[in-house]
Parts: sequence; structure tokens; C-alpha cells
Amino acid sequence: MSKKSDLLGGSLLVACAVAVLLLLLVPSGAEGLSSVIPVRAGVAVASTWSNTQGKIYVAINAGGALPDVTLYSLNPDGSGKTRLFDFHNHPEDQKGGIWDLRAAKDGQIYFASNNAYLFTPASRNLFRIAADGSWYDQITPGPNSGRWNQPCPCGTVTGTVLDSLGSPWSGRPVFLEGKDMVYSGADGRFRFDNVPTGTRWILAYRSMGEDVFDSQAISVQAGQTTNVALTPNNNVRMEFSRPVPFGNRVYHIFWPYTIQWTTADFAAPVKVYEGSGGSCPNLPSVDGFDVAPATGRLAIANYEAGCGTGDTSHQGIYLADKDGHGLRLLVDMMGDSSWCGVGDLSWSPDESKLAVKACYNWYTYLLVYDAGNGKLLSSIYFNDTHYTIYNVDLHGWSPDGKWLLYSFWLNDMANGTLAKVPVKSDGRLDPNGAVALLANTNITGATWGTLESSLSQRNLYLPFVVK
Repeated sequence: MSKKSDLLGGSLLVACAVAVLLLLLVPSGAEGLSSVIPVRAGVAVASTWSNTQGKIYVAINAGGALPDVTLYSLNPDGSGKTRLFDFHNHPEDQKGGIWDLRAAKDGQIYFASNNAYLFTPASRNLFRIAADGSWYDQITPGPNSGRWNQPCPCGTVTGTVLDSLGSPWSGRPVFLEGKDMVYSGADGRFRFDNVPTGTRWILAYRSMGEDVFDSQAISVQAGQTTNVALTPNNNVRMEFSRPVPFGNRVYHIFWPYTIQWTTADFAAPVKVYEGSGGSCPNLPSVDGFDVAPATGRLAIANYEAGCGTGDTSHQGIYLADKDGHGLRLLVDMMGDSSWCGVGDLSWSPDESKLAVKACYNWYTYLLVYDAGNGKLLSSIYFNDTHYTIYNVDLHGWSPDGKWLLYSFWLNDMANGTLAKVPVKSDGRLDPNGAVALLANTNITGATWGTLESSLSQRNLYLPFVVK
């Protein structure tokens, strides 16, 4: 399956606002390009659909210096665009990105966001909202993350910011979850009064806007003073991304090397996979992963050798059980130098197939593999090398397993397109049936799911929104 002639047996795919341009290759084994065949694919084409197809959720950025993203729902044909959620009512940060969308069957949508990131030690945290937008909840980095204006009982937090030599450092910004920022004084000291009790993160930054910081988790006790020393150094901020719910677990990437799971109330995280960093220590070694919907099996993309320096053990797609045991290689990308990266992975609803976004010969592909034996079932690719694994995103399967949802942009993120392509029962992709759902839009995430109607029974809110 790793030979070029096998991989290039599929069709080329590139879509624009209202058209999909298909370039068909000479049948398997040939290298040259054949004729160009234009195919029309309408935006929001009317079609019949049932509840088995559920809803499509798409995050769209309004633009500007900071992400200001709104989440919408769509019918599977692209019609019925409805606003669901944004951060505009947040008491401390009225903007935020929405990435890594994932719909769960229990009426919740999970995503990662940088909303209010200055008040936590992580640059991106995990969130969940109701599928109708009626409530929202922050999961990481802890159960008290970002709680503002909570009633007492309260305690006091004091401390000192120190430089690398251990001397007091004045004028450094200090954040305590649930409180507004303060600056260290001439003696390096700071103080927070009326701090609600519980476990909270406290951070001191070298300078505002920098990722050089020191953070600690502290326990605030009623009527007591908690003292802490902070030395902003060269730590890289934490990042939680790609949440995937499974039962009571919320799997995610703890950037850049670890896949772990926690619960919605942020129980102690459990590590299930960790890359070594390979020979590219500044690149992530977990490029993508997914959790099988019924069994919880893990599919992991690890391309640590993406810099081409010879890592012989971490370049491919792996499978493991839900606890990370029994790791085995499904697709070996080390044996073919034409591979140039791998990213998004998505299990089919019946767990028989695995959809993959990858780079091969500097073209970006959407591929479908047999999840049992790793056989390549189908492939389509974008016919311009300017489409890369960074401006093409695979968003997963429809609930009935008959479509793959994806998006892409070229030259300008504001000109993105959300599209879907049919998948036949044998795993073959049908580029002739590709449909553009949204066009000329800055798409930051999308997902597709069938949802249960139990939303009215839930009463969870973002911890730092006072009700």
C-alpha cells in the first residue's frame, strides 16, 4: 500500500466556491495526468435528509487581530445556518477561538479555545457546550478554572515574584484564577484578597503578552493566607487540544507529545500514549488521533520523522486499545520517502474504516484505509501543492458513514470552503458527488453528529459565568 503506484490510483480533488474540479489519473500503475473534467457542486443544494444524518456544526471566525469565532449549526445539505454560541457574554474576555470541534451523542459539543487564556496556565483549554447553545462549561485546566466573583468563604493569597537570580522582581503581571491581574511591587510582592476557596492556578509572567511564565496550583483555605514564590522562566505554556468524548472520558492531546484522558470535572489525567519528540524536538509527535465510537480503540498519527532526519520507529498510523495498550502499526510511512506528513484521523461509525489526511509527494490527500489490515481503499487529492496539511482539514464522517466532511482554503483563510464527499460502502470515495456547503468563509472547525434530545435535563454552566 505504500508504493506510489498504489497510492496514486485515486482521483484528484480541488474545490472552489461553487465548483469541484476533478483531475482523473490514468488507472492504477500509471504516473501521468489525464483529462480535466469540471463538475458542478452547488452551495446548499436542496436534498432530502433524515435524523440519521444529524447536524453539521461549523465554527466561523469574524476576523480581526484576535479570534472572534461563532459556532453555527447547518443541515447536512448546507441549509438552515443557525447561530448557536460565541464568547460575547464572557465577563472577562468577550472573544475566543473555537477549534477541534467534536459532537457527542449526549447533546454536547466539545472544542478547544484560547478564550480567557491569560487567566489559566494553558494557551488553549477544553470546553463543552450544549448542542443548542443553552449552556457551556470549561473543562481544563481544573474544576475551578476561571471562576470570577464567587461568594465567600474566602482566603488570601500573597507571594513574591523572583528573577532567575532569586532577587525580587518588580512590575511583573500576576494572575490568579478568579481574580483580576495585579503587578508585583518594588519588593516583588503581590497580594490577592477575598479569594474563593479551592484549588486554583496562579501565574506570573516575565512580561505581558509573552509565553515566559511560572505557574503553580495552590489550595486556598477559608480565613487563611497562602503564600507562594514565582520565578518566570522559559517554560512553554500548556495546551489542551482535540477533545474526543468517549463514555465518561474526554480524550485530548496535551501538547505536544501526549494523548491522555480526563473527565468533564477534570479528574486526574490518565496518559495513554506519549511520543518521544523524535529528532524534531520542536515539532509535535502526535499529529492526530481519534477514538473509535463503540470500542474506544485509539488511532494515532505519529510523524516525528517529519523533518527527514531518520527516525525509524515513529512514522505512521498506529492502533491501540482505549487504554493505550497493544500498540501496533497499521500504516507504515517509513518505507516510502514520498510521504511528507500525516494529520487528521477519523474512525468510520462502524469502525471498519479509517479516514486520513496526509501529504504524499507534496500533494495533500484524503485517504480511506481498512481499519483491520491497513489496506488503502481510496484516495483523492488536491491538484495544487499550495494545498497542504495546514490549510486542508478533515472533519470526519457523517453519522451514517456515507460522507466525509472537510474544509480548505488557499491564499486567504477568509476564503475557506466547507464541503463533503460521498463514501461508498466499500470505502471508495466518489469525487463526482462532492458538494460545497459553505464558501468564502473563515472556517476554524467543523463536526457532524447525531444528537440525543435530552438537553433540557442538563443544567451546567461555564464556571466563571455567575448565574
